[in-house]
Amino acid sequence: MTRDPLAPFDDGVFAAVARTHDVPTAALRDLVRRHQELVRRLPGVDDIVYEWRNAFPNDPVIERWPDVYYLSVAGTVWPEYAASLGLDGREAAALRAVHRRQLDASVGCRPTGDRSAMVLTRE
Repeated sequence: MTRDPLAPFDDGVFAAVARTHDVPTAALRDLVRRHQELVRRLPGVDDIVYEWRNAFPNDPVIERWPDVYYLSVAGTVWPEYAASLGLDGREAAALRAVHRRQLDASVGCRPTGDRSAMVLTRE
């Protein structure tokens, strides 16, 4: 059975980001869902995490739970997803903010430097 792509994301995180980025909560949920589904299709959650662990000099995995990866990815990762999803700057910033807040809420840390948070629901 495939997990709900939004399972690791808290309602409070969506509400806070929606307020601070002036984006409707439903639209924000849709952005996160579209991103999660894109990762699942190309090439798959476990596969992309494996690729990043081998391709980048710093292991992106902060924590791995049975249902979710909490990651600190290279700064080059998000622009590729934003382009693939056809996001404008405001949408991309809101999507990244959801991931950043959820990472902080779930594991109590934030990426530093040129790293960015990403939360990926495992299939």
